[in-house]
Amino acid sequence: MKRLLKYWQISKITMSNSLVYFWNFLSKNVFFIFIMFIYLMLWRTIYASKGTETVGGIRLNAMIWYLIFTELVTLSRTDLHMQVNDDVKNGNIAYLLNKPYNYVLYCFSCFVGEIGVKLLSNGLVGVIIGLIYAGALEGFSLTHAPFIVLSLLLGCTINFFIYLTLALTSFWFEENSAFFWIYSKLVFTLGGMLMPLELFPKWLQNISHYLPFAYVTYVPARLAVDFSFAGFIRQFPIQLLYLAVFFTLSMVLYRKGARSLNVNGG
Repeated sequence: MKRLLKYWQISKITMSNSLVYFWNFLSKNVFFIFIMFIYLMLWRTIYASKGTETVGGIRLNAMIWYLIFTELVTLSRTDLHMQVNDDVKNGNIAYLLNKPYNYVLYCFSCFVGEIGVKLLSNGLVGVIIGLIYAGALEGFSLTHAPFIVLSLLLGCTINFFIYLTLALTSFWFEENSAFFWIYSKLVFTLGGMLMPLELFPKWLQNISHYLPFAYVTYVPARLAVDFSFAGFIRQFPIQLLYLAVFFTLSMVLYRKGARSLNVNGG
């Protein structure tokens, strides 16, 4: 219990530090407003050119809200993986090995403290943008909100552990920034951040549903705009599975890297 308590204290300190800069987070959402305006103009043109109310079975109102939720996940990402990357590359990780905590769990505790504030600030701006650009989300019910939020949090957490896993490869790769770039592009495309997977060719849809990227952005956003308990029950366990996979992978990479560091004398 005491071990868990110290990680909770780390989360509380991180949250307190983040709340100090809450209004700074809001001011940075100018990009959120700008990118959603571009998406609105783009999809209005696409729907007008098609001459139909739906594209891929999705109405314009739902499409705009879908993109708001995908952007909410990606813009709420923390930059802790960059700190991890720097800690390993500059050797600071050697000093952190002797601290009375597991480094991966420490990073996760910082993430927990920061993600709540980021989701709150980005969510507030996102709701305002949605109401202005698209109006109220059609078919939305408050009874669905807890399940949508849970899926959204899992998507953010999977995203965190994938980035952390990539950052920990710096134990073996001197330059690994390309990994982050490739992953971000995979989320952008196969993760459905740019457009729902329903608009992909059938073969690519099938592949995407087996990959982790869709469970970061597509699944939470699709549940938000077209919620069903059957969909939640089908996809939620897969999100948990991918969370377990990347959490385990990050722990394994850290332990192997730390062991290698100790053997070689730091």
